[in-house]
Amino acid sequence: MRLSLSINGVSRLVAAVSGSGYLGGYLNLHERPKDNDYSKSIRLSGTQTLDTETIRFEWPTFDLKTGDAVEIRVLDDGEGDAPSEVRRSSESPQNLFTNIELAKELLTLVSDFESRLIPLIEKSKETEPVDEQKKIALSIGYVLTELGDRLLYPIYRRHKELVPDELKGELL
Repeated sequence: MRLSLSINGVSRLVAAVSGSGYLGGYLNLHERPKDNDYSKSIRLSGTQTLDTETIRFEWPTFDLKTGDAVEIRVLDDGEGDAPSEVRRSSESPQNLFTNIELAKELLTLVSDFESRLIPLIEKSKETEPVDEQKKIALSIGYVLTELGDRLLYPIYRRHKELVPDELKGELL
């Protein structure tokens, strides 16, 4: 995947991500009087999803002014300019457990907890009014998402050998 960015007809950069992932351009207009922020900017960023690693790329942000013409073109695959920032999921400071045995223990606990919550959703369908059952299912969904974000993914990022097959190649 490759995108080129031009401002007022002047080529500024070419961003590229090879293989699976995402690549996008983000035009931001801020009107925040309380913060005295009236900025306008454009940036390109991308994400590469490898088997057990997520790599995030950021290219420079360009300030804009009223009347600027911004052009983003989709290009054939190929080389791009070096990103200004690269972050690897395996290097995240939020990763958990240097000890793999403790990591496995927590994965087992979370799995057990999840396996007990899912039947509760089904049971609530039988006894709760529809509006209450929806709230219960939504609340449990939020808990499961947080378990993934706060416990499971931080373990998977550090211990690639523990990543389940169904999550390989997904954002970590």
